[in-house]
Amino acid sequence: MNNSTKIILVGSLLSTLGIGGLAKAISTNQSQLPVVIIPQHHSSTQMTISKDKDVKIDENREQSDATNDDDTEVNDDKVPSSLGQVGEYGESIYDMAKANDWTKATANLTLLENAAKSLHTEIKGENKTQLVQLDSKIAALKGTVTAKNRISAMRDANQVTLIAANITKEFEPKVPIEITLLDYYGRELEIWSATGNTSQLRTTASQMRRTWNAVRLSILARGGTAQVQKFDGLVASVEAAKSSKDYARLATPVLDEVDNLEKVFK
Repeated sequence: MNNSTKIILVGSLLSTLGIGGLAKAISTNQSQLPVVIIPQHHSSTQMTISKDKDVKIDENREQSDATNDDDTEVNDDKVPSSLGQVGEYGESIYDMAKANDWTKATANLTLLENAAKSLHTEIKGENKTQLVQLDSKIAALKGTVTAKNRISAMRDANQVTLIAANITKEFEPKVPIEITLLDYYGRELEIWSATGNTSQLRTTASQMRRTWNAVRLSILARGGTAQVQKFDGLVASVEAAKSSKDYARLATPVLDEVDNLEKVFK
């Protein structure tokens, strides 16, 4: 269409509709134009970022709760692995000596010596004094195991577990150190009842009571009501024991129940 023709058509419209009518016609035509709606799709990358942000917020909240939590479980990674091994091997040697299984006792002694060497490189500070005590007790244990001296080997092995427990205390393990000590005292009941040393048995009973009182409320706080009631009765029975046979009869139930106390914290 040439320009002269366009001018004629516009002139005709103006004369027919007037300026207001022409504007209305144009407006009507524009409103009828199709509207394109572009769907808003989230890309997989956008969704992932959004999700990650949500998770991060949750994680931060959980970390904050864990920081304020009294549960010592968060500190488990602070306990040197070799320290746990020293305690475990010491207890194993105790069991092997008790059973007069000197072949296994000797094998575990080698493992204990290796763990003790590793421990020297893992811990520092005041524990160095206790490490000297540990080395000395392991040397004594080696002598009693070699001599196949049952009671002496049991005593030395149990002392190893005690030293390991004392070193562990500062690392705030998941299972309170008092539970480990109750295990130690249970073995002491076996040792001293076998020798008929009632004086040492009464001392052990007193130490057991003191240790039990220190940890009892922690177990109740974790819902261990049944375990507390049972161990209350055992400690009372140990305190009431008169003869070596009485103590010997109670040693195994005490050791078995200590295992149940440990489960409260796991």
